[in-house]
Amino acid sequence: MRDAQVVKIAKALADPTRLKMLQEIREAGRLTCSQVCEKFTQSQPTISHHVKTLEGAGLIAVERQGQFHVLSVNEGLLGEFAAVLGGRGAGKKRPKASTA
Repeated sequence: MRDAQVVKIAKALADPTRLKMLQEIREAGRLTCSQVCEKFTQSQPTISHHVKTLEGAGLIAVERQGQFHVLSVNEGLLGEFAAVLGGRGAGKKRPKASTA
């Protein structure tokens, strides 16, 4: 995982609402945007903004099913992110490139 992606994910999760939203979607497995809106007091446009931020970071997938948008967590990416934070896998300190 590239450093830029780690930073993008961290920024997306730095907002308490988005973190809670990710947790709610993960716990449920899948939620529609309407179901997410029911769980939060923010307006629908604000929820949509948060969804787009999470999607842009790759943390959630948005699948259109008829008139509904169904949200699910990208478990693979979330696992990679956790591994980087835990010091395992990509994201470990890399040796500097030789300038010779």
